[in-house]
Amino acid sequence: MTRQNRPFPAFMYALPALAAAIPTIPAYVLLPSLYGDTLGLGLTLTGLVFFAIRLIDMITDPLVGYLSDRSQSRKPWVGAGAVIAGIGIWFVFNPPLHPSALYLFGWASVLFIGWTMFQVPYLAWGAELSGDYKQRSQISALREGAGLIGILCAGGVPVMLAVNGPLEQTSLLATVTIVLGAVAVPCLMLFVPDMLRNMAGRARAGAVRSQAGSGDMRASVPSPSQWAGLWQNRLFVRLLGAWLINGLANGLPAVCFPLFVKYGLGLGQEDQNILILIYFACAVVAMPVWVGASGPVGKHRVWCGAMIMAIVAFAFVPVLDVGDFAGFAVICALTGASLGADLALPPAIQADVDDWDRYRFGKRRTGLLFALWNMTNKLAMAVAAGVAFPILGYLGLTDVSSTAANGTNPDDTLAMLMLLVIYALIPIVLKIMAVVMMWRFPLDARHQSALRRRLNRRTF
Repeated sequence: MTRQNRPFPAFMYALPALAAAIPTIPAYVLLPSLYGDTLGLGLTLTGLVFFAIRLIDMITDPLVGYLSDRSQSRKPWVGAGAVIAGIGIWFVFNPPLHPSALYLFGWASVLFIGWTMFQVPYLAWGAELSGDYKQRSQISALREGAGLIGILCAGGVPVMLAVNGPLEQTSLLATVTIVLGAVAVPCLMLFVPDMLRNMAGRARAGAVRSQAGSGDMRASVPSPSQWAGLWQNRLFVRLLGAWLINGLANGLPAVCFPLFVKYGLGLGQEDQNILILIYFACAVVAMPVWVGASGPVGKHRVWCGAMIMAIVAFAFVPVLDVGDFAGFAVICALTGASLGADLALPPAIQADVDDWDRYRFGKRRTGLLFALWNMTNKLAMAVAAGVAFPILGYLGLTDVSSTAANGTNPDDTLAMLMLLVIYALIPIVLKIMAVVMMWRFPLDARHQSALRRRLNRRTF
């Protein structure tokens, strides 16, 4: 067994994902409603600010991917990104009582830029640790499983400590994130081999022995003028499209979750914390099942099955009554289990697509591919917050509870209906589209194994 495939380095590789995942719930789910509703910034303004932040943040993804490939080392980017993100987390998660839009925009930009510098090279690093079809799923699952444990900590720590105030929760989670990151990231640097550096060395040695015909395995990096060639990789475009659509299907209910719990179901903060815990606990439990099934069935088919399960679960959201905690808990459990596949399998499929890209187009651009992958996910979250919040703010969703005592208002009814449509019905349509795109995805275990054999012959 080669060093990069040993369990110990793989475990150390996954460890930072635990720390990085703890602020995921506040950053993607709680922060928009915290600033827009609790702190009084307004849903419309908050949605537009987050949309602008995401658009700016997206620009850094391909830049970081390109530069991290060019530097031939992932470690400096991961380390620097972790430090910058830690600074941003502290200020975004500890806001003043009356924050301005400029405060949110500035510190959230620092947070997400640092997150990009950490996440893009980190994902590419994982894709390079192994070339085996099944082992890639295991590495991806180990990383995402550690991330889900971190998310469970984010949901479980406030419940165990009875911290129900949103500001107290975010401050606590920021502290836990920074402390764990200060331990996990140095472990990553010390114990996990930098495979990009190793591959670059082998490629240079191979170049001495080879003619130009074997140049596709050199650690060459595409110049910006060559980025357009990525779109000639139809497998990449197809997978990226499905990832974007499914990301939007996940992003809409994510950003609207606190609003749906509060206004749609009339439940409190404590109920919300428990539901979040159920959601991510089921993702952790289900992830090994999805990964185990992906070997004999195929990653893309298992992913489609998980999305279909989420579609069925969302279909029951419209029949929930106000205060129906138990019914919504079941829906959270099913959609959470589906999330386990969303997190573990698509990045593993993307690593296989990277093999095809190297074989077909003769370029090593793993960082760039994962940068576009990460950018697409951010675009989905940007659209989710940038569209859902202004619409719900325009319809006066946050005024529903204050006018309920005066009788039903037609605008209230429309706002609640739109919340239901955005939270459940649109995601159903989007996930159906993603299933159609991925059901017959052609890159399975047999094709990927053949690709690896051919790539290895070119390398050596």
